[in-house]
Amino acid sequence: MNQRVVSKINLFCIYRVAAILLLLVIGADPATPSGDPMMGNWGGKSASLLRKECMVPALSATGQLPVSTLTFSVPPGGLNVRIGCGDVAKIVIPGYKPKSYSVSAERPGEFDVTFKLYPNGRCSGYLDSLAVGDSISVFGKGRKERRKGTHVGFVAFGVGITEALPIAAAELEAGDAQEVRLLWGARTFGDMFWHGEVAALEKKYPGRFRVTRMLSREDREGCRRGRIDGGVLAGLFGDWKEVPGARFLSVGTKAMMRDCHEMLKDVGFDVPGRCSLLLNP
Repeated sequence: MNQRVVSKINLFCIYRVAAILLLLVIGADPATPSGDPMMGNWGGKSASLLRKECMVPALSATGQLPVSTLTFSVPPGGLNVRIGCGDVAKIVIPGYKPKSYSVSAERPGEFDVTFKLYPNGRCSGYLDSLAVGDSISVFGKGRKERRKGTHVGFVAFGVGITEALPIAAAELEAGDAQEVRLLWGARTFGDMFWHGEVAALEKKYPGRFRVTRMLSREDREGCRRGRIDGGVLAGLFGDWKEVPGARFLSVGTKAMMRDCHEMLKDVGFDVPGRCSLLLNP
C-alpha cells in the first residue's frame, strides 16, 4: 500500500474520531443517524404507551419466557400498516436501529404489539422497560403482495402466532378462502396464549377455520405431541396437493421458516413461490 493511500486512510480515521467526539460533547448518540435519541431521521413518529398486559408469565422452572402485549396510541398521520399483508411496525430502539414487530391488533386510535422478552434482549428489553405514558418512535413498513387463495395454511412457531393469527383472521374476513388451517407449535401449553381469540374465530367461522396445536415437551389433551416435521405437514395439508388455490405462510425464525419451506416442497407445494400467500413484488 503506497504512502498516499495510507495518508488518506489516516485522515479519514482522524475525521471520524473527531466527529464522534463532537457528538459526545454535545450530548448526541454517535450510533444514531441524527444524534436524536428517538432517531427521528428514521422517519418515525411518536406513539405513547397506553396499556401493558402480560400474556405469558415467566417460569424459571420450565424456562418459560414472558410474553406481553403493549397498546400504543396511533402516531400522528397514522401507522399505515396492512395487517393482512404482513406489514410491520418498525420501532426505533434508542442507540441501535429500528426493529420490526408484527401489529397484533388495530382499533380506532390505538394498535397492539405482542412480543416475547428474551434474556439480555436489546430490543425486547427496551419494550419491556417502557412504562405507561412513555413514548416510542415508530413507523409502518411493508411491501408484500397478498396472493389470494381458496385454501390457506399457516405454520406458526412459538411467538410467531402474533403474526400468523391476525393474518389468518384477515383471510377469513376477506372471504376468498374456503378453508384456513393453522398449525401452531410451542414447547408447552403454558407458552401459548390468545386461546380466547382462537376460540372466537372458530365460533365465527365454523367449518372454515381449524387450529392444530403441537407441543414438543408436554402431553396435553387436545394437543398433538412432537415437533413440526414433514410428516406432520403432509398429514395436515397433504389433501390440498391438487388444489390450485392452496397458499401458505410460515412464521418463525429464518431457520425455522427455511426448514418449513423445504418440508412443504417435499409435500408438493411451491413455497416460497407459486403457493406463497405473501410475496415481495
